[in-house]
Amino acid sequence: MEEKFSIDRFDKEELYCRKLGHHLTFDYCRSEHNGLPCPKIRDCWFEKIPIDDYLEQNFKPEEIAYIFETPKPKIASIFEIIQKAQAAKKSS
Repeated sequence: MEEKFSIDRFDKEELYCRKLGHHLTFDYCRSEHNGLPCPKIRDCWFEKIPIDDYLEQNFKPEEIAYIFETPKPKIASIFEIIQKAQAAKKSS
């Protein structure tokens, strides 16, 4: 029988975040990405908790897909920000 994991089951667990360079608790990692888990959550937590079961039980398939989709190149994100700023300036 598969163990059931509530959303906050591992919140107090802690490990070193290679992305930010200091220790963090799991509660930060599970909500860092606009309320969704950090895209690195599997890489960081797989040795400490059953992360795939946890994600499957607590997030919708489309949320999981969004978390792990390939990020846009930085230049594309910068270009989008510039376009939004230009559009906002025109409308004001």
